[in-house]
Amino acid sequence: MRNIVGQAVVGDDLYGRAYEMARLREMLGQGEHILMLAPRRVGKTSLMLELRRAPEDCDVIYVDVEGGDGPADCVAAILAGLAADSRYRSRFEAIPFSSAIRDVLGRFQSASIQLDALRIEFRGAIGREWESAMTGLLSRLANPCNGRGNLLIVLDELPLLVSRMLRTGEGRNDAGRFLSQLRHWRQAPEHRGRLRTLVGGSIGLEGVLRRAGMSGSINDLAPFRLESWARPTAEAFLEELGRHSGFRLPDDTIVRMLDLLRDPVPYHVQLFYSALRESCRGETASLSREAVDRCFAERLAGASGTAHLDHHATRLEAALDGDGYDMACAILGRACRRRNGAGMTELEELRQRGPRAFASVLRDLEADGYLLREGNRLRFRSNLVREWWRRYHGTGGAA
Repeated sequence: MRNIVGQAVVGDDLYGRAYEMARLREMLGQGEHILMLAPRRVGKTSLMLELRRAPEDCDVIYVDVEGGDGPADCVAAILAGLAADSRYRSRFEAIPFSSAIRDVLGRFQSASIQLDALRIEFRGAIGREWESAMTGLLSRLANPCNGRGNLLIVLDELPLLVSRMLRTGEGRNDAGRFLSQLRHWRQAPEHRGRLRTLVGGSIGLEGVLRRAGMSGSINDLAPFRLESWARPTAEAFLEELGRHSGFRLPDDTIVRMLDLLRDPVPYHVQLFYSALRESCRGETASLSREAVDRCFAERLAGASGTAHLDHHATRLEAALDGDGYDMACAILGRACRRRNGAGMTELEELRQRGPRAFASVLRDLEADGYLLREGNRLRFRSNLVREWWRRYHGTGGAA
């Protein structure tokens, strides 16, 4: 077993997800189109890539559209993924694409096609004609080919792409038409049982579309929720990792680490182990409760942890408009002050500023894994994120 920190993992490195993988395959086998719901850093992309690494009854095209600005970026990525697969290339030659797209296909005949280069070329060739490109592709995906006969298209970070599009008038119009096209793909009778889609991202697509009044465009997607590890799974991971790496943690050290984290997000567990091993220079004799606490405070929640945790702030900026972002920061600013969070009475002033906006933002913070409601209190799911937020964003935002 390897402790791979920050990167997606597959195969033997994908730990403790046997049930989730089996359930995901079961849903796909039933013909479901899936919306993956997951807090940050719990392993969403790892599951997606594991489906591609070890497909069962379908061919898998994985597309990451995080850096895209519009529908053409997503369409170009799908086209590139399919065109680079020899089993699907013959289909492209029969599609009545524009001359610009056909010219790209003609220039990339090598068996060792560079996917990124092909994607960029397709993006330039598609231009504003992304709808016709989608229509042409749809007409050919219904026909059998030399692959397994079924195709799964995985769209990672689609919510970020859509959120970015919704920030301009033209982009908003494109977003509506694009989501409608994707829905048509999913519901086309000729594709039933042959074409499936899996959508996920580091911000919630439901919240993005709810605020835009476009929730109906995804109500045919089946939700698949991916949570953090259960605590026994995290304990078993740390024990097994210690045996494999030669840096074995005593039971009381494991208990203290998980108490400090509170939510066993796989990435945070892996990060804590790596930081602790480094701070002790691989010497288990240096382990102590004080060493664990110091590692948490200085290496994880301190300035050096910013690179690993700053996305919790930047993703909020990407998901919410200015007023919504200010409201989110104000709520989080209050909740981060104490480990057990804030009572709803402490948030009443914020609610009175705009009851509907408050309720909408609070719903998103819970759905995206920032906060957890316990009775009449709201607390951070992750004590690590809480402590980091308290230090660097804990002014209360617009409070």
